[in-house]
Amino acid sequence: MTSTGPDGQATGAVHAERTFSLEGGLPGAVAAGFGGVLVIEGAVLHLWVASRSEPWAWAITALNVATLVWLWREVRAGAHSRISVGERDVEIVIGNRLRSRFARASIATTEPATWRSVPDLPPPDYLNTAKPLEPNVMIVLEEPVDARLSFGIHKRYARIGIRVEDPDALLAALTPATVSDRNRR
Repeated sequence: MTSTGPDGQATGAVHAERTFSLEGGLPGAVAAGFGGVLVIEGAVLHLWVASRSEPWAWAITALNVATLVWLWREVRAGAHSRISVGERDVEIVIGNRLRSRFARASIATTEPATWRSVPDLPPPDYLNTAKPLEPNVMIVLEEPVDARLSFGIHKRYARIGIRVEDPDALLAALTPATVSDRNRR
């Protein structure tokens, strides 16, 4: 753990875990626009269908409410997405959409994402957590790891593209410590 001195500067040992916020996902303004359209369209459609069939009107309204809840959860999940780099493990969490944990030792390479490293047509073993944005860090694993997706679906990935504000800091955190670095602690 790191403690702070009287001047507010960090002293002592380094944090065992670093957390970085992930960028990407559905922007709040776009979700608010979709939500506004759904509310207006739902009210008009409810009134129009209700004159013909009350149960169908309420079924359509319930579907619109469920869509609004899904939009709200999607924006909230994007706001709480993160990658945590510990001494032994790396965990990627994007709300309820994705959760994956793997050993740092299973990382083959980490590099800044370029047009050559990001596939145009994503293969089955590739995960882009930055959608709809382009990733700026590519993590390649020695063996595919398990990821839990929405609705309890599990899928295995060997390449993970992510987008963070400071890719250099994430790349430095993912780089394994050398023997000389471990002996200094």
